[in-house]
Amino acid sequence: MSLKSQIGKNVGTLSLAVMLALSLGLNVYLARRVDFRRPAPFNALRENAKLPAAISLLDADGKSAELSFSAYPSTVIYVFSPECPWCRRNEANIRALVAAAGARYRMIGISTVNTNLKSYIAEGHTPFPVYVMKSPDQMRQLGLAGTPETLVVGADGRVEKVWTGAYLTPTRAQVEKYFNITLPGMKSDPAAGDAGASANGL
Repeated sequence: MSLKSQIGKNVGTLSLAVMLALSLGLNVYLARRVDFRRPAPFNALRENAKLPAAISLLDADGKSAELSFSAYPSTVIYVFSPECPWCRRNEANIRALVAAAGARYRMIGISTVNTNLKSYIAEGHTPFPVYVMKSPDQMRQLGLAGTPETLVVGADGRVEKVWTGAYLTPTRAQVEKYFNITLPGMKSDPAAGDAGASANGL
């Protein structure tokens, strides 16, 4: 083999090795980047979990607001959305809950979106003060699983109770027992096997 051919062969081999190394490095970089951007696992909020002492939200007009718990023995938070069909079907139960237990608990609503919220409030669908989440990410960060969802939170931010979904059986009986009240039930019978909640996309 001539010197020229041998040099050409060596250069070709070296070029191939360099290309393979670059390709491998690029694949490792992209794999790490994809893994870095992968969302954290969703951890649903459970009883005895602690919420932040103050949660940064918006009011119905879109102005910054802060929800804190320390000034109240217990706060009932109803998480809803104006577009959630289960929230509308559960509305009579929420009205009854506020009427029967509103003197014993601070009652507030948190909407997951601002869309159509002002008209929803104006139509009388919310029998409590309403806050709005700042972004869709906030729902995941707080561990909220869907709408509607009902929380009872103590003055220290500890979650005392969590009910996910509308007040179907057995949730209705649990809510009635916890608050010592009677609820009117749903507007109509739900489809068999339906969980009674609108997922939050997680």
